[in-house]
Amino acid sequence: MIRWILFIIVVFLIDLYAFQAFKTIFKTNWTYFLYWAISILVLANFVYWFYGLDRKDFSHPHSYAFAIFITFLLPKLVILFFMFGEDIVRLFQKISSYFSTSQTRSIPGRRKFVSQIAFGLAAIPFASFLYGIYKGKYNFKVLQYTLVFDDLPEAFNGYQITQISDVHSGSFDNPEKVTYAIDLINQQKSDLILFTGDLVNNKAEEMLPYKGIFKKLKAKDGMFSVLGNHDYGDYITWNSKQAKEQNFEDLKNIQKEIGFDLLLNESRFITKNNERIAIIGVENWGTGGLNKQVIYKRLLKM
Repeated sequence: MIRWILFIIVVFLIDLYAFQAFKTIFKTNWTYFLYWAISILVLANFVYWFYGLDRKDFSHPHSYAFAIFITFLLPKLVILFFMFGEDIVRLFQKISSYFSTSQTRSIPGRRKFVSQIAFGLAAIPFASFLYGIYKGKYNFKVLQYTLVFDDLPEAFNGYQITQISDVHSGSFDNPEKVTYAIDLINQQKSDLILFTGDLVNNKAEEMLPYKGIFKKLKAKDGMFSVLGNHDYGDYITWNSKQAKEQNFEDLKNIQKEIGFDLLLNESRFITKNNERIAIIGVENWGTGGLNKQVIYKRLLKM
């Protein structure tokens, strides 16, 4: 409770400071009311969803509450940085004028000018976050690169690989957009598809609504995958160790059902015209997954 009270006080002070800049630009009562109404609603929504939260209950509303809170807080921090700097300048001017015999003249409209610059720059992260929340996660693009290897077998000259990564299916809420992404991948008609981790945010069940869509993925020489740090379920609280382990098994089974050959510190060979290349999949080296020593030992056995 004490931490939440301190948190609310800090956020309120940031809001209060940003408001000083706000009212130098907007001078009508209804804009003042709008500023505080939005600020209070955003903070109240965040506290409502996160107060007393057990990490095992993290859901879509929690994600949106957090994202909206950060979207409004970050621009205010930008404003605070500029206004605090302007206040430091004013403080030094007052101190200088106190010890000086000459009158220090203030620059008319300087605070308003600084406020306008601060708001202009603060609009950049604000607009970027809003775009990311509502549109950016579905802004799928195909980026094409040509890689050159001196020792690449001749049979693999022109070999095409499509890499997809960080699906984070728990953040999706539009199956049609996800279908579009899968169709876009299939349109590349690649020889190989590599998925490089983070199928979910936390739980295997996040992928269930989209499993059928991902089953449509196709590649001539197969699809291979590795796990990302979020796939281990380390970022939420589980009722038991067994529940976490079961979630991990469920996630591996979902990858298999989709058609991914999940490489857990393993290797596979792709052969063409009696020449071959190796596909090596290593587990996460962070908090989740196996430690480096275990990984090294397994790789040495390949």
